[in-house]
Amino acid sequence: MKAKRELRIASRASKLARIQAQLVGQAVEKQFSNLNITYIPVITTGDRSAEMGNLPPKNKDDFVKEIEKLLLEDEADLAVHSLKDVPSNTPDGLAVHTVLQREDPRDVLVGQANVFCLDPSAKIGTSSPRRRALLNFRFKSNHVAHIRGNVDTRLRKLDRDEYDAILLAAAGLHRMNLRDRIDAYLDPSSFVPAPCQGTLAVQFKHDDAQLAATIAPLQHSRVEAAARCEREIILALNADCTSPIGVYCEDLDVEYALHAIVLNSDGTETLELRTYDHDTIRLASNTASSLIAMGVDELLHT
Repeated sequence: MKAKRELRIASRASKLARIQAQLVGQAVEKQFSNLNITYIPVITTGDRSAEMGNLPPKNKDDFVKEIEKLLLEDEADLAVHSLKDVPSNTPDGLAVHTVLQREDPRDVLVGQANVFCLDPSAKIGTSSPRRRALLNFRFKSNHVAHIRGNVDTRLRKLDRDEYDAILLAAAGLHRMNLRDRIDAYLDPSSFVPAPCQGTLAVQFKHDDAQLAATIAPLQHSRVEAAARCEREIILALNADCTSPIGVYCEDLDVEYALHAIVLNSDGTETLELRTYDHDTIRLASNTASSLIAMGVDELLHT
């Protein structure tokens, strides 16, 4: 009998991250039965900072660098990430590819049934500069409070009445079978999601042809195209996870609709574009060029 090939999948150690790693692992197993999959949970620098209640890490790679180190040192074969947590620039030697279909990219409100009826003084928890700025810009919410921790931790804080409501990503609650906690979905045409929110990605050594063939059946060209579009805009704007930017490339089957919004830190000024094209590379290039011409750099630094 032929021995099973080992596949070591690394991810962050949170419940959501482990669920996402298992989703990918199960999808691989459906295609290839000769694999012995093991999961490696990793507590990253960003996770430690979050659980201690510190301010958000200044560098997005705080959530992935320890995992990438395992790949580069051959202590793991494959990493599974939420793509929105992966920096646009990744280490030499590693490839990043989207896998599976994109989950619901929208933000959701938990704790209150209607964001339009929120009292301006309601204490709303989020750690996202984008969500904070959008809340003020769209709804004039002036009591947005910092919140840290994984999904379970944030929900516990809400249940202890430390906040009147919190904002989370629909994708995480869906994957954790916590849809019943969602009180309202926010319209992505006005409350524009984070780039690649809801998209899963895998990372592995770029010259590993066998692993590339293994994950190929999990890839979808239009998911990859939309994700590449959103990430290219962030890269062109020299933005990062602390930038109050929403970018959503919506797949309309025949073409893509790109909605981008850039705000200053308190949400009092904004640049916003909505464009259409069937070519996501051109869509990203034209959108980034337009935002730069409109003065996006000045806005991001006010």
